Amino acid sequence: VTPAIRGILTARERLDQMASAIRGLDSGTVRIGTFTSVGVHWLPGIIAEFQADYPSVELKLMSGDYHDVEQWLADGSADIGFVPLPTRLGGEVVPLRADRLLAVIPANHPLADAAAFPVAELERESFIGLLETSDRDARGALAAAGVSPHIKYKTKDDYAVIAMIERGLGVSIMPELLLRSCSERVRCLELDPPASRTIGLCMPDAERAGPATRRFAEYAAAWVEREG
Repeated sequence: VTPAIRGILTARERLDQMASAIRGLDSGTVRIGTFTSVGVHWLPGIIAEFQADYPSVELKLMSGDYHDVEQWLADGSADIGFVPLPTRLGGEVVPLRADRLLAVIPANHPLADAAAFPVAELERESFIGLLETSDRDARGALAAAGVSPHIKYKTKDDYAVIAMIERGLGVSIMPELLLRSCSERVRCLELDPPASRTIGLCMPDAERAGPATRRFAEYAAAWVEREG
């Protein structure tokens, strides 16, 4: 979508939000930006609860990596989005949950039964990473430990990373939320030293957000506090 067309669509969505504010929560559209782990493990539950109470509100889901979500929020393509904190975005930002980062290794790795995986060990391993636009979690943990891994493969797909580890092609660092449904062919170990990310919810244009967007934010925060 070109910037000009995106601007027209965004203006139309804002008009819809204004109309929704007048009518209340009987209608409206909420455009939600999300990344993989939230989209798989949180959003289905949040959406089910929200739509049970507000079935006439349309939810538009936009899934990508960190960079994609931040771009959608910045240019107005999304009304609300899940982001890693801290974020450069303005508006209203609510921290939701800290999420541990774990070492993901093949099940037959020599350290598979260890209590924790030393980050320094990653300098001697084939490392499988995401593209730089979405790999800030692993890069942050490695930088904090002063470790420069041997990056052998890069991909934009979280689950492609896991599939490659299952085949013994290397190791990686990934968020615990993403790893809830991993197979028995990998092991997920706490890092030494420990590291984590914080997931937040961002409304960059909170002052003009419609009632449906604000109510969705309330449902999301409550659901994560209870179930996340």
